[in-house]
Amino acid sequence: MSHRGNKKRRAKRDRQSRAAPVRRNRKTIRGVTKMPKATLRAVIKNGAPVRSKRAPTFRNPKTELEAAIQRFVDLYDFAPIAYVSFDRAGRIEEANLAATELLGEPRDLLIGRPFAFYVGDLDSFMRHLLYCRTSQQQVETELQLKPRKGARILALLCSTPITSTTRNGAVLYQTAILDLSERKRAEEALRRSEEHLRAIINQSNAGIASCDLSGRFLFANQKFREMLGYTDSELVVRTIFTITHPDDVDITKSRFGKMVQRRQSVEMEKRYIRKDRSLIWVNVCDTPVLDAAGKPLSAVAVAIDVTQRKKMEAALQKSKERLEKLVQQRTTALRVANTELKNEIERRKGLEEEILAISDREQQRLGQELHDGLCQHLTAVAFMARSVALRLKNHRVIEVNDIEKIAQLVNDAATDTRNLSRALHRRDVDAVGLVNALEDLVDREIWKTPCRLKIKPSFYIEDDFASAQLYRIAREAVINANKHAQAREIVVKLERARKEIVLRVTDDGVGIPSEPKLKQGLGSHIMRYRAGVIGGRLEVESPKRGGTRVSCYLPDKALQSHKRENAGPGLFSAKITKVLAGLI
Repeated sequence: MSHRGNKKRRAKRDRQSRAAPVRRNRKTIRGVTKMPKATLRAVIKNGAPVRSKRAPTFRNPKTELEAAIQRFVDLYDFAPIAYVSFDRAGRIEEANLAATELLGEPRDLLIGRPFAFYVGDLDSFMRHLLYCRTSQQQVETELQLKPRKGARILALLCSTPITSTTRNGAVLYQTAILDLSERKRAEEALRRSEEHLRAIINQSNAGIASCDLSGRFLFANQKFREMLGYTDSELVVRTIFTITHPDDVDITKSRFGKMVQRRQSVEMEKRYIRKDRSLIWVNVCDTPVLDAAGKPLSAVAVAIDVTQRKKMEAALQKSKERLEKLVQQRTTALRVANTELKNEIERRKGLEEEILAISDREQQRLGQELHDGLCQHLTAVAFMARSVALRLKNHRVIEVNDIEKIAQLVNDAATDTRNLSRALHRRDVDAVGLVNALEDLVDREIWKTPCRLKIKPSFYIEDDFASAQLYRIAREAVINANKHAQAREIVVKLERARKEIVLRVTDDGVGIPSEPKLKQGLGSHIMRYRAGVIGGRLEVESPKRGGTRVSCYLPDKALQSHKRENAGPGLFSAKITKVLAGLI
């Protein structure tokens, strides 16, 4: 009951304390609002109250005053900084919402309780309270707070003495409580960052130094001091110009001035004079350090010792001069060798033509032998097997289906042999006959799967070799599709798209096998080689709708370069490549 009574009395006292200034200000407003404007201005200027019979100028002073008080209360309560007011004994008289959140107590429990109850460092707070009593200025103290909930907080108390209008003129200390935890963590992080940066600078393999705008050294890391042989105290009394070789001073001053004026980094190679008067070559990059307004404050120089590189460059120059002399001495020998090389090229050209002729004859011979020999023999065997099947059928001794299967297998062997003979028999395909050759390819009756050709009748390629390779790629793709795809239809399409020629062979079969060995066993390596010979590229993929699509892309520039190769003398390596492509 006593606690509840104390709360009621405290609430009544708070209401009375807040209403007292309202009543006093209301009386003042009644007197002021009866003045005319001129008199009111005089009162404001001179401070002498004057009675007037004029009507009041405020529409509703009570409402406006209460609104002003409410605005002040709202600003105080909802301020982001914690505020408390305590008396000379340290007892809390007022607290805003931020203070209740910081200290972890509701306002009704904070009011009337000693602030020391929430202080972890009691001695610091007692000294702070003593300074508040003896000083009329703001008092600041760092100490630890211990909220009701959570860990301790490092805070800054900023107390200002005020005269309370609700406590009969008693002196209160309005105190702002600033949470220093984040700031302390930031300061610690900054300190660690500075130590880390200092360690990096001192352990860097490059010499790093800072100087003011006159060139006088302010700081130098260990590497920079080792490069010059100076100590810290010896270096700070010097400038970047006094340690520079006299021949490089003028250009150094010019570059340094441009850096300050343009506020941009400058880089140069120059010579430094060491303490022992020896010279070192350095690559120096000077960078200005700017303030927030972009004004240069100082400069940072990063120097790398390039003395060894300079020595190597000098040695390389001497070697170059010696090499030039040797080249001049060998000029005559090279001319003789050049003549011999030309003769060798002519001999190789004749050899290439002979290789091409032999290759064509061998392919024709092999194809003819397969066609006239093995193919006819297997066909005869098939007919004989059919005859035996008919005889056995009359005697009813052996199953007819078995013999017919033998005949069918032999026929299949004959068909495969015929396909092989046609594949090995080289057909001369030139630029004019490419369309006819493709039409003949898809119209063959030997294919198990129907083939269809999509091509414009006016399609033309100005390169016989490229036409032959495109035909061979199409033939290989059609053969693979018939052997492995199990497709219902094969489509061969040749078109010109943008700046390239595109050959596509598409089927609606089972697609590309998942095993890597099977992927490589479909003759794709042969087709890729042919595409590479003519400067194109080959892609083998399975579309989303199924099947397999073999695409060969031949850029126009590849055709042009290939024509130049055919016309140019002595390029036997390219022709040998063509021979190899024809043999595959």
